[in-house]
Amino acid sequence: MNLCNPKQKAFAQRVYFDLKICRKWSKLNVYFDETNKWIFFLGKQSDDQPLVFVLPMSCDEQLSVDDLFNLKSKLSLALPSDITENIESVLMAIIANDFTLGYFNFTLGLPIVTMPEILQSEISSKPSVSIIDNEFTDEIKNEITDDRWTTTNTNTTWD
Repeated sequence: MNLCNPKQKAFAQRVYFDLKICRKWSKLNVYFDETNKWIFFLGKQSDDQPLVFVLPMSCDEQLSVDDLFNLKSKLSLALPSDITENIESVLMAIIANDFTLGYFNFTLGLPIVTMPEILQSEISSKPSVSIIDNEFTDEIKNEITDDRWTTTNTNTTWD
């Protein structure tokens, strides 16, 4: 921890406090990447959630598109060899100089979202298209053919 600047330490402490104390993450371990001089965390929101990298960054820091694309692999290289779990995403914690935090989640590709079976059965049992009666359809057809919705009349009021 002594290899990074005091501002980075303060930002890392702010992120740790926010995630561990305020948001009650179940696991949050701190690491230091000596190559890039980054303090980062490896953690999870709850025991049934996957591990994610958390990278505190100052809003003043600039990263290229290549840096963002390779973020997960750079952080993976900095992990101790006993951690073999595949980490799918990087949660970047952007910190302003007034200690305001914004979180952005980076993954490679779109995440796979699974729906619980109960919710799937509810959705499949309900019709996806509503049924419109003929009276409503005829009314719309008449309004179009009778030109009742004219926009050339200057006294027309749109709500």
